[in-house]
Amino acid sequence: MTIDPSLLYIDPEEAQHLSADELKAAMSSVLDAQKLHRKENAILYYEPVSEKAWQVHQSTAKICGVSGGNRSSKTESCIAEIVMLATGMMPERFRTDPVFRSKFRGPIQVRIVVESLINTLWPAILPKFQWFKWLGTGTPGGDMGHWGWLPKSCLVKQDWDKSFSKTERCLRMICRDPDNPKKVLGESTIHFMSKDNDPEDFASGEFHIVLEDEPPTEAIHRENQTRVQSVNGRILLAMTWPDDPTIPVTWIFDE
Repeated sequence: MTIDPSLLYIDPEEAQHLSADELKAAMSSVLDAQKLHRKENAILYYEPVSEKAWQVHQSTAKICGVSGGNRSSKTESCIAEIVMLATGMMPERFRTDPVFRSKFRGPIQVRIVVESLINTLWPAILPKFQWFKWLGTGTPGGDMGHWGWLPKSCLVKQDWDKSFSKTERCLRMICRDPDNPKKVLGESTIHFMSKDNDPEDFASGEFHIVLEDEPPTEAIHRENQTRVQSVNGRILLAMTWPDDPTIPVTWIFDE
């Protein structure tokens, strides 16, 4: 069940006529609805972890590098950006920001290059898209984490298995009008690849965004550059500094 956001509000005028038990039941229902809405639409509650992370979302560069130590949210920031631009679902801060909105172009094609299909894609990357996966510590739904970023309403028939092809490693998602989410603009896709793939495997397709999660080989990077150039696309590069894992998320280059 998907919750209508309007159900998360109680009219104060009506509330004052409720009995104590009725008010308690109404508040309980609202809290349950709010928790479910937050679970199914985590991206609408997304907040950058720092001002540096917000600057990533303000970049319109053709190549934007994001660096940081382990668990510094560099990949998280990039994936949140991709989900917002691929689905049109975004928090008010992003929806009304002219710089970020200038990057929204409707349905897009995305390529994400990970270090390993076995060791990275399945255990670390895909859960970040799954609305039903809790990413954090403590009780699911608490303050120490978040649910997967891709809204349930943006899955094909609201079903992960109908949206994600394991054999093709392709994720399909519905793209909506940011100002009118009921209006469907089309379908975006994300193709997942690995640095283990042969560089020739990257020599096809056109992509509006390519995320390189840790630097690939030069041959793969050049193929990715070719794939984005024809559609005026962008490359996001997330990398971990090898010598100082405490360095916070920041740009490393912006060309």
